Amino acid sequence: MSLSVEQIEKRIKEIECFVDPSSERYGRLLNWQNPPDPFWHYGIGLSDTHIFDTGRGLCPFERKEAKFVAGIDHIAFDPERTIERLKQALHVFADWEYTFPAWNCEHLGRLIATDKPRCYQSRAIWFLCNLTPKGDHKTAHQIFRAYLEKVAPTLKR
Repeated sequence: MSLSVEQIEKRIKEIECFVDPSSERYGRLLNWQNPPDPFWHYGIGLSDTHIFDTGRGLCPFERKEAKFVAGIDHIAFDPERTIERLKQALHVFADWEYTFPAWNCEHLGRLIATDKPRCYQSRAIWFLCNLTPKGDHKTAHQIFRAYLEKVAPTLKR
C-alpha cells in the first residue's frame, strides 16, 4: 500500500489521537495471530485498545489481544522514541511494496522498535528474498538511518 503525503499526515494525526503514554503497551512492539492464519503479525502499541499496524494497513486499528515481543527489552527504544520513530518511518516506507517474505510487518515493526529490520518468520528462506541469513532486510536500516540523520538525528542509535 502506497500512501500519499496527505495520507501520511493523516496517519500521524491518528497516531497522536490514539496514543496513551500511561498504557503499558504504549510504544512497545506487539504481535498477535489471526487464526487460522499461521503467521504472526506485528505492530507498535499506541494504547490499551489500539495498535499501529506495520503491515499492509499502515494504520491504527483496535485490538486488545496482543503480546509483548519477548527478548527485545535490552535493545528496544524507550516508548516515546519508538512512537516518534514510527511517525518518521511512515515518510520513508509508505511506498515500499509489502511482501510476506521480503518486506513485512515484522521487518518494519522491529526496525522502528529496535533498529533491526529483522523477520524471524522469513529467516528460513533468506536466500530467496535478498535478506541476510539472520532475516534482516539488507537496505532498510541504512535508508532509515540516513533519513533520520537529516530530519531527526536524536531518533537514531
